[in-house]
Amino acid sequence: MWRRSASFQGKVAWGWRFFSFGLLSWSVGQLYFAVLDNFTSISPYPSFADVGYFGLALCFAVGLWLVGEIGKGQRGDVRFTLDAVMISLATGLLYWNLILRASPHPFEYQPWIALAYPLGDLILLMMAVLIALWSPHSPVARRFPLLGIGLVLFLVADAIYQTQAGTFQYSASGPLNVLWTLGAVSIGCWAYFSRPSASQDTMPDIPRWSELAEAALTLLPSFGFMVSLWLLMTTQGLLAHTSKAVQGAALCALLLISLGLVRQVLSLRMELGLRRKLQGQASLDTLTGVFNRRQITERLAGVIRKATQHGTSSAVLFIDLDRFKRINDAFGHRTGDEVLTEAARRIGRCIRDHDSIARMGGDEFVVILSRIRDAQEAGLVAQRILHAVSRPIVLNDQSFALTASIGIAVSPDDGQVGEALVHHADLAMYQVKKGSRNGYQFYSETLKVDVQPQLKIEAQLLGALERGEFQLHYQPLVELKSGRIHSLECLLRWVSPVLGAVPPGTFVPLAEERGLIVEMGSWVLRQAAEHVSTWREAGHSQLCVSVNISPVQFEQPDFVALVDSILVEYRLPGQALLLELTEGSLIKDLSASNVKLAQLRARGIRIGLDDFGTGFSSLSYLRQLQVDILKIDRSFINAMEAEGSAFVHMIVQLAQHLRLTTVAEGIETHSQRAILTALNCEIGQGYLFCRPQPAEAIPFLLRSHQHVRVPEAIGS
Repeated sequence: MWRRSASFQGKVAWGWRFFSFGLLSWSVGQLYFAVLDNFTSISPYPSFADVGYFGLALCFAVGLWLVGEIGKGQRGDVRFTLDAVMISLATGLLYWNLILRASPHPFEYQPWIALAYPLGDLILLMMAVLIALWSPHSPVARRFPLLGIGLVLFLVADAIYQTQAGTFQYSASGPLNVLWTLGAVSIGCWAYFSRPSASQDTMPDIPRWSELAEAALTLLPSFGFMVSLWLLMTTQGLLAHTSKAVQGAALCALLLISLGLVRQVLSLRMELGLRRKLQGQASLDTLTGVFNRRQITERLAGVIRKATQHGTSSAVLFIDLDRFKRINDAFGHRTGDEVLTEAARRIGRCIRDHDSIARMGGDEFVVILSRIRDAQEAGLVAQRILHAVSRPIVLNDQSFALTASIGIAVSPDDGQVGEALVHHADLAMYQVKKGSRNGYQFYSETLKVDVQPQLKIEAQLLGALERGEFQLHYQPLVELKSGRIHSLECLLRWVSPVLGAVPPGTFVPLAEERGLIVEMGSWVLRQAAEHVSTWREAGHSQLCVSVNISPVQFEQPDFVALVDSILVEYRLPGQALLLELTEGSLIKDLSASNVKLAQLRARGIRIGLDDFGTGFSSLSYLRQLQVDILKIDRSFINAMEAEGSAFVHMIVQLAQHLRLTTVAEGIETHSQRAILTALNCEIGQGYLFCRPQPAEAIPFLLRSHQHVRVPEAIGS
């Protein structure tokens, strides 16, 4: 027992120490009794040995309490204490009544101390059973049969001893000692095999054990009632008996009934409290503590009904936090949840007590304003919310700046049905999203024409990737002088069964806004890697594919690791990929961007600066960025014939000075190709050479251009 205490910590370790103290006390009592019986031939009764024996029961009771880890469950210490007292009284009374029936004058012939031994054992056994039911993962429950057998052997031995001692038939050299010895050995085996496991769940079939425990605990008060009623009904004149012991037993029976009633009342109160808590949880958002989507529908119906009765107005504000997805992506969902909770708290402080706020999901909230005078009052509340949300949120020394887009629908003018009002406010909010964000917009009928098509696209975009509606097309990049294919650029296409072909300029911004772009970008990278791996194995061993990377995707902390895993999965060298990024995505955090770019280029991956000339186009930025290719935007190519090629010439010369390769996008005429060739622009891309082709058509395209140029080494 003492060795087992070193395997645990805290209260459990002390529980094992009390077990060892109890066995030590019992052993000392045995030793004292043996010395008196064998060396002095004197067997006083009672004696000091009985103190040692009772020390076992006392220390084991404390040890069971500590090892059982009572108080960790949801029921708490109060109910367990009631259960322990009830089961002790019930078993004690049951045993007492059996003795009472066996002898008409039990306390005349049965010594009190001898009677206390089996009673103590019985209480310990019931206490162990109760703790095993309460804490099925505790050391008491694990290997419980060994502990139970040991306590049962002690109970049987003490019961026999109690009978023999009462009739003066006990012999210290009799076979009764074997039962005590086996009981101690069984308890020792329980300690030996109760090693703590890594999972702390060594009991087999824990779910079944838990169900048994719940059923037993539910029936526990009934057990106490039945014992008490049986005792009172079968023993006539219990309270009128002249023996104080018998009267005490009757009082214990009445106390047991009273405790059972108290326990039932506590159980009922806890059940009602739990029911109220569950009802509250069912109506509240678990993260922010405001109402959830289901509850807001019911509350809105009541607000509209009361407003109609009193001739007042009500309003719905649909609030969406702008670009909140980026906080989750950059700092993790835990930080995002804290920011979201603080935003909900600020919105709640902007409304009155009889108004309501609910979280619709994600970063969307709905506010219900009841009993307002006019739409202008709803606009003032929207302004307060915008101001409150825009104040910096500081968490862990990190400041977060939020803005919000708010749509407002007012009843009865914009509808008298809750769902319609929420939908109209959502349409108005979406109109704000299409603009500059960080503002509010009232609903009007014209919004249906302007916004509903976009909402339809958004609805189809959700789940489009899982439904397999995306595909990759490839457009070759051609050497302007030789006409040979230099590399391929993959382009994402979406063909919806409902909407038909949707242009990238329509669905890509929506995907970025709704937080879908990271998953879509990962799919594009993986698909492009799979395709180029197949084509390289087919004989085009130097082929390179360029992939456009969204700024949001590039900002992901695990972006480089994702690229690494894809290269390993498809057994590709870094030279097989060219990643295209825009200026804005790189200079947002120049130092962090250069770290990632350096890591990518160290793997042989080339970096292209897409749409050059349309962004910042600062020479100082360009000198600092670790890129390999400049892609001249098609707007400059289209303007060359009408406005001249000076600007394109300047870009080409700048690239040559920085030892960068230039690629001209959107070449559609032979004249444009001729001008670019004269300007020493190296690579061209556009309809003049080839329109984007599905992946199935690329092998034929490559076979018709047998000589694919090896991409230049980085820094050449």
